[in-house]
Amino acid sequence: MVHICFNGQMMQGDMPVFKTDNRGFRYGDGVFETIRVSKGRIPLFAFHFERLITSLRLLKIQHNWSEEQLGQWIIDLCQLNECQHSARVRLAVYRNANGQAAIIIEAQSMPLTEKENKLQSISLTIYPFARKSMDAFANLKSANFLPYVMAGLYAVDEGFDDSVLLNCDNKICDTSKANIFIIQSNEIFTPALHQGCVSGVMRRYLIDRLKALNYVLHQQVITGEDLLSADEIFLTNAIYGIKSINSFKGKQYHNLITSGFFERLITPLFT
Repeated sequence: MVHICFNGQMMQGDMPVFKTDNRGFRYGDGVFETIRVSKGRIPLFAFHFERLITSLRLLKIQHNWSEEQLGQWIIDLCQLNECQHSARVRLAVYRNANGQAAIIIEAQSMPLTEKENKLQSISLTIYPFARKSMDAFANLKSANFLPYVMAGLYAVDEGFDDSVLLNCDNKICDTSKANIFIIQSNEIFTPALHQGCVSGVMRRYLIDRLKALNYVLHQQVITGEDLLSADEIFLTNAIYGIKSINSFKGKQYHNLITSGFFERLITPLFT
């Protein structure tokens, strides 16, 4: 039996935990985190917790759990579900009727295949039917995630692996599943947070690490033309770390530099 953690209490996964008046269900009034657990550890958990608490403060949702307590709930749940070696964890927080944070944690096994231990290359397109705002809430992993859901479905329907979302200025924001980086002439570029992209945990980690390795890294406005003129494009999220782009609008890309980032910065993180 798969279990979940609801406000610190371990429960069977088929037990109901909220009613139809739930504010997360009704209004998307909450946020979520997608976290990877590897060999009983939670890589980058301090970044996840900081982003979560920053988001809750912005949304004026009160909480009463610490970083240590939350981390222990995640590990305990993974152990209960026998997936502590490699797990995908989803943590959802919503505002309850009293304005306090209620939290649901799910953990499922993420078996590692030889393919998943290597850098994967995927195809990319642009989602044409929505534009992301660039307001105070744009960087959150909000429970109101509809543009990303629809962009992911669009990619599948059109025969691609992922879709780029544009912001309301028609500039590059992020993709349905990840933050986006480009490499051109050995310099690295990624959309700045004021462009409306999700403030990704893996994005933050890589920016810090690449700067420490003396790479020139720019956080700025990125256009579709920039993608086409790039030497390499890669995507980042907390589950797979890095994926490289092999094609976009008919252009083929190599991943010589990206593969080095994967081996040097991602592989040690999860092993």
